[in-house]
Amino acid sequence: MDETSWFLAADFDKATWREDVSAFATTCADLGVPVTVERSRSGNGAHAWFFFSSPVPASDARRMASFLITETMSRRHELSMESYDRLFPNQDTMPRGGFGNLIALPLQRSPRDMGHTLFLDANLEPYPDQWTYLLGARRMSREDVEAIAAEAARKGLVVGVRSTYDED
Repeated sequence: MDETSWFLAADFDKATWREDVSAFATTCADLGVPVTVERSRSGNGAHAWFFFSSPVPASDARRMASFLITETMSRRHELSMESYDRLFPNQDTMPRGGFGNLIALPLQRSPRDMGHTLFLDANLEPYPDQWTYLLGARRMSREDVEAIAAEAARKGLVVGVRSTYDED
């Protein structure tokens, strides 16, 4: 395994998921980072997806997302971000012989029929044509992810993720 991923998802659950994922998406938009919000399979949460145009080291993707969470918390002190649960992938390295951590993928038939696993707009309403939306979703380049991760690590703006970044 090369310990890379084509996507990263941040998981938001609990009572404040709507406010927290909306604040997170706003932070991403303010910083020019494309994020796609999807209602979770249970309907009681959301996933904020980052899609990549090529495989990205899990460590860089996680560092970037952790920075975005930290930035959201610093911008919105009134939000507890209690609903933030974890990132997928959950770790920087792949366990030997393992598959890593699993997340329910979007657009599953039965949950979709109940209005879940759908991609949402800024008002947390489903897009009318899910497949067209997904086709047009902006993907991040590996270089963009690495640049955000490196800058965040250089500035010490990543909470909760141990960094092994070497400063120049």
